[in-house]
Amino acid sequence: MKQRTILFLIADTGAGHRSAANAIHNAIKLISQQEQEAWQAQQVNQHTDSETTGATSKATNSLPEPTNYRVEIVDVFEEYSRFPLREAVKLYGPTIRYNPKLFGDVFHLSNQEGTVKAVQTLATPLILNGLMRLITSVQPDIIVSIHPLLNHVTVHALQELGLKIPFLTVVTDLVTVHYTWFAEGADAYIVPTEEAKRLYLQRGLDPKRLHMLGMPIDPKFTLPTEEKEALRKRFNLQDDLPTVLLVGGGDGAGGLQAAVKAISQARLPVQLMVVTGRNRRLYAHLQRTRSNFHVPAKIFGFVHNMPELMRAADIIVTKAGPGTICEALSCDLPIILSGYVPGQEEGNVEFVLHNDLGVLALDPRTLVNELRKLIKPGSEILQRRLANARNISRARASFDIAQCILSYLPVPETGSIWQSRQWQRQQQRLSGRLRSSIRIRRQGVRVRRPVISKTLLRNPVMRRFARTRDISENSTTQDTSSTERAVKRFRGLRR
Repeated sequence: MKQRTILFLIADTGAGHRSAANAIHNAIKLISQQEQEAWQAQQVNQHTDSETTGATSKATNSLPEPTNYRVEIVDVFEEYSRFPLREAVKLYGPTIRYNPKLFGDVFHLSNQEGTVKAVQTLATPLILNGLMRLITSVQPDIIVSIHPLLNHVTVHALQELGLKIPFLTVVTDLVTVHYTWFAEGADAYIVPTEEAKRLYLQRGLDPKRLHMLGMPIDPKFTLPTEEKEALRKRFNLQDDLPTVLLVGGGDGAGGLQAAVKAISQARLPVQLMVVTGRNRRLYAHLQRTRSNFHVPAKIFGFVHNMPELMRAADIIVTKAGPGTICEALSCDLPIILSGYVPGQEEGNVEFVLHNDLGVLALDPRTLVNELRKLIKPGSEILQRRLANARNISRARASFDIAQCILSYLPVPETGSIWQSRQWQRQQQRLSGRLRSSIRIRRQGVRVRRPVISKTLLRNPVMRRFARTRDISENSTTQDTSSTERAVKRFRGLRR
């Protein structure tokens, strides 16, 4: 059985990029499983036929032996970039949490060609070598980027390596698609909506490379679940009360606490399911104060059964994350948006409002009023939005995207480019710096030089405590552990 390696490039800035990669990965696993089952069934049938007829005839329409897919999902900034880029990317979470307006200003200012090129000039030297080490160690047959800041540098890395590996971009923003998403030089661009498609075409890029396939969500949302009544019994919910699901994304943001408080104080005839994600402090606070609520409530932390929770609910209140919006649509849920990230998620709000899928409620009064409209018996607004959700939902997008990715893999009869003469010749053409970088990674050695200034290394006290003649300005064979111990002792003396 042949193996093909698929490398997904992500960054854990929020939970959406990894969730999208995992959704496509899960779809690929299911596709692979179906291919193997079909091939095995064919083998059994052929064996049965040969025993019956006494002849071993090969069917003309027989299925080829299925391919085994090896998938690697890598946070490139965390594992392969250098300071200060690695640390700068980590500011995403705190910024959108504590100063979202600043993030929105940066998003809009950077969403243009000139700014993108300037940032690339500064950032590329801090990640290019690491990315090439990653590519040459994983040796993928195809590369898929699910983060806008990784697209241009990946094209650059493949050019430096001189390899023709298919490179695809999967866009995970519904409407507000940043300039960096569409890096010229990719083999295919997969977008979720007509609005994203329009932005792509405005850039003047090749229409033949564009695929509008939807937003990747977990394949679990396509699988059947229990009926709503059975799900409510499982979660100990009341049958006679409308159920409101409140979600704040993976980090439990989006004004969850304020929304719960507003619904409780309004004493609406509803029951709540609140998913706090990784926000343990909010989870503990809501559990501690739940006895004071004026409405029944179930509190959850980070969950892995979101399809069941959504199908047990009647309405969802959430921040404007693209993944959660598309998951809600697949479960026929009307949406109330309680918040959004300026710049990045503004288009998601527009998507929900323009398609009459829900409303934006940034203050408690609006939230309570909108809930009253939806829970009213025989609500026409509720029925209209349910119908709109069914019409626009693309629950199987992950399978469509997975099939598109697999279609760009080399045909089974073709050998891997990493065992080809082309790669052997190309290695000789690489500069000494690049060959050294790649060789270090291949041998599994991650060199971490101690952060010691040259002045410190010249100090006689430092030399005495290091007890070695090799610690000098030009030393290349330092004992890292003894050096670090000497540094600590030296600093202790200076204090």
